[in-house]
Amino acid sequence: MIAKYVFLFLFLTISIFGQKNSETITLIFKKSNYLFEETNGPKLMNPSISYTEFNSYETVYLSPANKKENDTIHIELKSNKIFLIHNWSALNKSSRLILEKGDIVEIDYEKEFPFFKINNRITKRLDVNLESDLNLSFPIADFLFYLNNKRSRTSKEEKEYKTVLKNYANDFANKLNPLVEKDEISKETFDNQASYVKYYFLNTDKETDFSKYKNDLKNEDLIWLKSYRYFLELYVKNEFKSNKTRTGDVELEPHDDENTFLKIEKSDLFSARAKEYLLYIYLNKLSTSQKLTHYISIFKKHSTNNKMIEGFESSFLAAHELLKKVAEEVVLFDENKQQTTLSELLKANKGKVIYIDFWASWCAPCRASFPDSKKLKKEFDEVIFLYLSIDTNFESWKATHKKEELSANSYFILNTKTADYLKKLAIDSIPRYLLLDQNGTIVNQNASGPSSDKTAIVLKKLLKSN
Repeated sequence: MIAKYVFLFLFLTISIFGQKNSETITLIFKKSNYLFEETNGPKLMNPSISYTEFNSYETVYLSPANKKENDTIHIELKSNKIFLIHNWSALNKSSRLILEKGDIVEIDYEKEFPFFKINNRITKRLDVNLESDLNLSFPIADFLFYLNNKRSRTSKEEKEYKTVLKNYANDFANKLNPLVEKDEISKETFDNQASYVKYYFLNTDKETDFSKYKNDLKNEDLIWLKSYRYFLELYVKNEFKSNKTRTGDVELEPHDDENTFLKIEKSDLFSARAKEYLLYIYLNKLSTSQKLTHYISIFKKHSTNNKMIEGFESSFLAAHELLKKVAEEVVLFDENKQQTTLSELLKANKGKVIYIDFWASWCAPCRASFPDSKKLKKEFDEVIFLYLSIDTNFESWKATHKKEELSANSYFILNTKTADYLKKLAIDSIPRYLLLDQNGTIVNQNASGPSSDKTAIVLKKLLKSN
């Protein structure tokens, strides 16, 4: 009789969750408004879910569509496990757990925080919901303190924060050690959670002496932890300083990403994965360099991830290095990488008033103005609204350009750093608006934005003057 019920249970489990796929992790996000609620800060501060595979540094972000119904996401793995982080709306709290190939996981929000349940295997009590079960939360970081209080910490509050942060890091391991002995948490979970908190503390403490942590640079197994990767970046920033120069009485430290990239490549301090990660970080910083293809060739010596390299080359248009050096024209690409120039566009639209909007995908104020810009566009259909992006990442621009529905007269600037036209206008901050009359002459190189009443008034005057 018992065997009969066991068989029935197994049958129902397979019927509900489907046959286990040993190459994937299945995440079932229960229906909830939790992920869609507004927080005190900007929308980008809403809870985020991300994971990194073991022995990898590539972070993947998840966006479940579970507002109206359950949403299932299948993660295909190259390795055998992932380290998943689900930040809570409080921002200083997060659920962190290790998931394995074949796992079928339910996440519900009935308790007003993400609660994880692994259905296909038995885990230790605290391997899954450690932070919520023990009511753990990081001390309020400086940026969150500022958002909540509209001011920075006083010197007294800064000292108190440092003490609380240090105590938290020490208490975390002390609190978990007895639980390992009681077999309530696995050694793997404990080691990774303790390491995550350790590096979070080192990264956050402004007085950390990174020179004392050389031995940590070769810890290959920790590369999947976000706090460890940021620790590597801070180590380089603090210990690989360029030679300082002096200008008058002011001491300056040049921001030399190219020199740092080469120093990392020659260094023997890092594990192979740590070096690859750091080279990739600085390769992104060098995306506008006129020697980008040279730096990519160096990176290829340390990475076998051809898909990532191809994605990088596509995003930063490495094949068009010569065009990035052009000074006499503003070189533009449309979403299909069809080339044109600003002068060609101005010539094609001669006789019309032109309103140029300089923006970027990462610029929130720029994007916030698009609804007003579209209203103006409808009101002044004889005016050409030209959207020029100073993004460095073509794919990021392309995705945002589509999302914002900027189909007509929207272009990616290929040579932002070298174009003489942009240098003369000092296009170094955005949003920025440029107004040209029917002859293509600039009448205002710092025009008002689309939300300003002045813009419509000026456009009417220009159109009447024709």
